[in-house]
Amino acid sequence: MHPEQAIAALRFAPLIPLWVLIALGVLCLLALVPAVWRRARGGVWRALAFAVLLLWLAGPRLVQETRQNLPDIGLLVQDQTASMQVGKRTHLADAARAAIEAQAAKLPDLELRTITVPESGNAGTRLFTAIDRALGDIPRARLAGVIAITDGQVHDIPQVAPGGAPLNVLIPAKGEETDRRLRVVEAPSYGIVGKPVTLRVAIDDLGVAHPAGAARLTIRRDGEPPMVESVPPWWRCRPTRYLAKSPPSTTAPWWRSTACATGCACC
Repeated sequence: MHPEQAIAALRFAPLIPLWVLIALGVLCLLALVPAVWRRARGGVWRALAFAVLLLWLAGPRLVQETRQNLPDIGLLVQDQTASMQVGKRTHLADAARAAIEAQAAKLPDLELRTITVPESGNAGTRLFTAIDRALGDIPRARLAGVIAITDGQVHDIPQVAPGGAPLNVLIPAKGEETDRRLRVVEAPSYGIVGKPVTLRVAIDDLGVAHPAGAARLTIRRDGEPPMVESVPPWWRCRPTRYLAKSPPSTTAPWWRSTACATGCACC
């Protein structure tokens, strides 16, 4: 329940055009000047009669308005894409969402709306597309701000924050965690039996100027036991080659994969 405010005001809606009303007022004034100058009897009554006539033609209206204060609207956006499934990101994001909703419920002048951003496949995380869609139902004058719970991997970042309101980002992470991305640089569309096939991938350590330590690359093929290789980050232009040959009894082609560390010019 929001407080209401009653406002009374006197407004005018002339029964005749305004210029005609002004002209009549001038004529009434000219008619009164001689009577006032000569101090003729009845001058005061004439002035009152003219004033009542002009006031009636001006169409006075007593208007009473009742106004209700509307709450501000906050938008809470939770990223639920595949990258948010890493580690405990989902658990941290759910806890942050519950805490924000609990605090917003205590504010009587704030309405919190919550949306989620689903997985978009090859399109990546379309966070701001979802925000723009949600802002279509929110008046700009009532928008208090946007809170996004995401890991920061967003693929549609605009030049200006949408809605013209503050944008706050909560990143569910522990300490100084960073993101590691596996990119498929080159993959064949088909393979020939008995011939090697090259698959080129790149491992990117995002947000790290000088990656330290090795990246563990797991290769799985046709249900066989996985191959785990270590890719040192300092092998930037010396691709590490992995060769897995299929048994002679099968018709599967040979597979050769090439992995590059972050920043490798060979990739």
